[in-house]
Amino acid sequence: MPTRGRPRDPAISEEILTATRDLLVEVGYANLSMEAVAARAGVSKPTLYLRYPTRAVLVFESVFGKTKARAIPDHGSIRADLQEAYDWLVEEFTAPEARAAIAGLLAEIAASPELAQLIRTVVIGPEYGRVRGQLELAQARGEIRADADLDLVIDAFIGTAFVRVTLLDHSVDHAYSKRLVDLLIDGARAR
Repeated sequence: MPTRGRPRDPAISEEILTATRDLLVEVGYANLSMEAVAARAGVSKPTLYLRYPTRAVLVFESVFGKTKARAIPDHGSIRADLQEAYDWLVEEFTAPEARAAIAGLLAEIAASPELAQLIRTVVIGPEYGRVRGQLELAQARGEIRADADLDLVIDAFIGTAFVRVTLLDHSVDHAYSKRLVDLLIDGARAR
């Protein structure tokens, strides 16, 4: 089926995401406006809204969507794959723009079930699918149990970093990520 209009230029999307990250650090989530992002990125507001229907979707994508452009690691070892992917997560959660965005973003998502659903559908769902695919490959290779709860593994993988950064104000670094991946894989390992 043919698509309507011109294909989206990925360079424009990257300009928008970079402008968003820069402005988050400069003005914070509460003061970030779609108008300011459009001006900084050198695009029109309609161009911005066609790609990102709300400020929260834009911020979530700019802060926590950077790994989407990377291919999921496939080293033939789920431990190595998850370690690399978790290192990406560490980079995202510890970035200055993430620290500037998290509290406001969570408040906005909590106040709007429609927005929460949109974030789950547009941003989180595709990433869950990518990680689940790697876990299914690990099951097929016999690295983790066939009956392992893959959604629980993914939730623990992502949720632990999120809670440590947002609620506990604990560091999330590469040494921590290694310990967490070891714990998750050892708990799901084939017996």
